[in-house]
Amino acid sequence: MSEYSKKIFRDNLQGLDAYTRHKLFMRDYVNFYGNNGQPSNVETKTEFDILKENHNWEQRVAKKYYDKLFREYCIAELKYYKEGRIALRWRIEKEVITGKGQFICASTKCSNTSELKSWEVNFAYMEDGEKKNALVKIRLCPKCSNKLNYSKQHSEIKTEKEVNLEEKEIEQETRHEKRKREDYESSNSDKKKKRESTSERSKKEREGNSEDIESQKLESVDNNPDDLSERGKIEDFDEFFTGLFV
Repeated sequence: MSEYSKKIFRDNLQGLDAYTRHKLFMRDYVNFYGNNGQPSNVETKTEFDILKENHNWEQRVAKKYYDKLFREYCIAELKYYKEGRIALRWRIEKEVITGKGQFICASTKCSNTSELKSWEVNFAYMEDGEKKNALVKIRLCPKCSNKLNYSKQHSEIKTEKEVNLEEKEIEQETRHEKRKREDYESSNSDKKKKRESTSERSKKEREGNSEDIESQKLESVDNNPDDLSERGKIEDFDEFFTGLFV
């Protein structure tokens, strides 16, 4: 297949979500390998469809995708989860094609498709008379995830996108906390400076008032004794107001 044709194929995949790509590959798989060789009906032909008719590269892509999926995920029977008994099995062809256990909850009694999480489980199985073990993924909705982890907490498998998103959120939260701390320290520093400035200004005013009072006292102590009492009240108010307007 030419590089140009491969580019067309890749371009057609860009922008598609995971489930849409899955359905596209599974349609190709069924067309080329399944349904007793009978292709599915296609209402309209696009440039992508025409290229598929003349080349077998997409066939190999679909087959490789299917083969990888066949042992990538498993199905679970969670009926006896409270007893710590979780039964696992490989998916059958129909389940692989429909996305059961990948885009649909892997519990045999559940068909939820939202908020699925991937968990790593140790799957013990028999093959050719030999006992084998494999670490496989199991995709479950929140309710079924709680059942799986009822007796034993399994490791959650996160996509690179989820990991990057979490790291980004942590980084943003760290920057936010740093800004809050800096703003708090700056605010406290400004308040402290303002308090010191107000206190210094009040002190100078009191000293100035005291000097004026002493001066006036010398000049008018014999002329108007009532003024001393009034000025004393004003000084008391100045002290009372100190700190209220910071």
